[in-house]
Amino acid sequence: MKLGALLAAAALCSVPATASAFCRSTSCSGDCDRDDENCKTGGAPLYWPSLCVGFSLNSQSSEHVPFDTFQNIAQRAAGEWSSLLCPKGEASLAFVEQPAVSCHKAEYDPAGPNANIILFQDSKWNYKSADNTLAKTTVTFDAVSGEILDADIEVNHAYNEITTDDVKVVYDLQSILTHEFGHFVGLDHSLDFDATMNATYDPGTTELRTIEEDDVGGICTIYPPTRVASCEPTPRGGFADVCKADTEDSGCSIATSRTDVPLLPIWPLALGMVAAWRRFGLRHRKGSR
Repeated sequence: MKLGALLAAAALCSVPATASAFCRSTSCSGDCDRDDENCKTGGAPLYWPSLCVGFSLNSQSSEHVPFDTFQNIAQRAAGEWSSLLCPKGEASLAFVEQPAVSCHKAEYDPAGPNANIILFQDSKWNYKSADNTLAKTTVTFDAVSGEILDADIEVNHAYNEITTDDVKVVYDLQSILTHEFGHFVGLDHSLDFDATMNATYDPGTTELRTIEEDDVGGICTIYPPTRVASCEPTPRGGFADVCKADTEDSGCSIATSRTDVPLLPIWPLALGMVAAWRRFGLRHRKGSR
């Protein structure tokens, strides 16, 4: 099996888009051909083969966010993408929360058990654009079929003030996670300015907490009601509470090919510039719309 990995993050820009069409993430990385809606036209479209996908929260949560609050918000964000109503029935995708894990790392072990982890980075962010990246989703997939094997979401609390309530909103955690769950299930950025998967986010707002018509259209296309599959939320290779490095002292591993795609806070950028990046995610814009 040929593996690839996609780091998904939403690059936010300040220029409203006029087109309205969701885009699917594909196995193409780097300089990919795109259509008029800025959707990739090459590579295999990414998707989860199961009717239900498991996710786990890192048990450490964040020094700024109690675990119960983290769990409640993550459940609401995942729920936005679960069991959506399509024109011909209910979308064949739902999230299932699995036990919290001690592993604090985005990783995939092709030879062992795994977990689809959501975690905070409170003290460091070892990726480019550290000062304006809000989060990053790493999706590992079969580069030939497009089948998603693993996905992990990292939230950048080291460089950004992530908030969890409606009283003081800076970078809203539920908005960030709702957007990132869209990448988690195989969606790329949309040019529909109203879509949750649009690559723009205004600090101090909570609009991205809920998904919109364009986002629903994407899920109904990737996971139609007529899809024949079974519900298997257990991660590929079985469920793992600890990181691979915590269970092995030595040995060989298979290196996967990665395309960096972080979730970023928005700065004023032309949409054409964002389209040329090899990264997509949610970035913040200073000021208001």
